Amino acid sequence: MVDTRSGTSTTPYMPEQEAKAAAALKERRERKEAKKKALLEEQAAKLKKIEEEMARGKERLKREEEANPKAVEEDEEEEEQPLERQRAGGRGESSGTKEDLMEKKITEWVAGLSMGEVEEALMYVPREEQEVAVKEWDAEEDPLKRQVLEDEKRMEWKFRLTRERKRRMEAANQAAKELEEIKKQRDQMVTQVDLLGKMEIMARNIERLAQVQEEQFLFGRSQDIVVRSIRLGLMDFARELATQVGSEVRARLEGTERYCTGAIEGAKLTAPKSEEARPRREPVKSQISRFLQWEGGKL
Repeated sequence: MVDTRSGTSTTPYMPEQEAKAAAALKERRERKEAKKKALLEEQAAKLKKIEEEMARGKERLKREEEANPKAVEEDEEEEEQPLERQRAGGRGESSGTKEDLMEKKITEWVAGLSMGEVEEALMYVPREEQEVAVKEWDAEEDPLKRQVLEDEKRMEWKFRLTRERKRRMEAANQAAKELEEIKKQRDQMVTQVDLLGKMEIMARNIERLAQVQEEQFLFGRSQDIVVRSIRLGLMDFARELATQVGSEVRARLEGTERYCTGAIEGAKLTAPKSEEARPRREPVKSQISRFLQWEGGKL
């Protein structure tokens, strides 16, 4: 027993106890490291599985596209092509804050117009889901785990885009089959003699046409909503950009006008005074008539 300053007694650790405590601490640290390593391996395996699923989906989609070239051409016409703009030539340093702000706005606009695969995938993800994912990423303190979560979520969104493309292609193929079936039914209706049989064929054709039209309407409406959201953002930015450009041009015009006015006034002040105008000489005809009048009066 050892007495302390406070008057209490304590028993010092024996070498065996210290070794046991060190072993327990080491074991706890090893369990923690193993748990962290297992979590990272699990995340990597899940990410690899998603990548394999996406690769299989792309291969299946590629095979279907090769089997249906006509449907692929229609699908490619419907999809928006990414806009890429390259800035030609180098530009010098900006001389003012407005120029820097203008350059920054234009760069953001061009970057927003250049829509890659990730941006196209985000078009089909609700804003609420995006906000929840961003909050989840911000809440994660471990940068490695946060990066794994971001990659996993983006892979999931890209896979959703692949499924959406496949669904659109299948819908287009189904619509083509329905229209082909309607053509066959129309040929059968021409050869049909019974009026009741013609009415039944006509009713089936009308039902199929209505179904195809409804699917096309729903698909077009979803695309219009996505395109409208993009247009609203671009319109707001274009309006702000036009306002800034107009104010800049107006300021430059006013400065040019003041400079021209000052130059004209300075030229007037520095110009020499013009000499007095000489007396105007009379024309020759008037001098001859006056001479004749004088000679006649003299005679």
